[in-house]
Amino acid sequence: MSTTTTSPPPAAEKPPDPTTPPTRALYPIPARALRAMAFTLPRPGDDEPATAWHDEVQAALDTLAALDPRNPIEAIRAIQMIAANAGALDAQRLAFEPGASESQAHRHRASAAALTRTATTGLRLLKQQQKLPVGPPRDWDDAATDLGDAWRQAPARPLAALHTGKTAADDTPETIVRWIDELTDEEVQIASEQERREKEGEPPLPRKPGQPIVLYRYKPTDYIHKFSPDPKNWQKYPGFENMTMAERRAMFGYTYTGPNGPPEALTPASRDEMLKQIESEKLLDAEYGPRLDR
Repeated sequence: MSTTTTSPPPAAEKPPDPTTPPTRALYPIPARALRAMAFTLPRPGDDEPATAWHDEVQAALDTLAALDPRNPIEAIRAIQMIAANAGALDAQRLAFEPGASESQAHRHRASAAALTRTATTGLRLLKQQQKLPVGPPRDWDDAATDLGDAWRQAPARPLAALHTGKTAADDTPETIVRWIDELTDEEVQIASEQERREKEGEPPLPRKPGQPIVLYRYKPTDYIHKFSPDPKNWQKYPGFENMTMAERRAMFGYTYTGPNGPPEALTPASRDEMLKQIESEKLLDAEYGPRLDR
């Protein structure tokens, strides 16, 4: 009697977990966008090996991969945030350079704080953008090829140097010098505020587009370049109200050969001494006649 063996029924396939999100295709970031991002990173030193440059770029690429942009808008947000963060770190480094002055350190720290706020805002906007639903891809047909060819064939911006022989004009604002002794009251206030901001390390006064940079200076022949303060003017003189005129003159090095001052301008002791001298001179004048030096 033969026995037949039956094979077990095939196991049913496990249904997919509805909680697992479907895998989506990665957005291919254009090479020009990656190149622009790499050029915003802090440059390693010239004496550092090539691996230092590779590490900087790799760190930025890893950050970009962690942000996971899924469309051009998110890619722009992510690259802007990476560039702002790199600029903030570089500004902080410049603020602590040994040769940086106090005002330069203040400006670099202010730039770093502004760039940090920009990076934080970019990250928040990126998260908001990623919460939006993804729409179907748009078919542009041959629009990119046609527009690229038209752009390439269009004439470039003409350079002034090719037509006039002069160097092309740049966007550097003009710098002019104004002499301090020729300023109006309004310009004096502007010069004072500009000097205060420079000493405090604050940003300079805002300028309108095309407005030149004004430097307020003394003339080369101005008295301020020849003036040297007297060190006696800086010494302390307690009890000034009790000093005689002679003591005050000796204190500041003044000499006075004129007539006696009014009695009310002297101390009591000096006034009594002066009155005695006047009475003795009257007696001498009455006996021998007035002196010739009067």
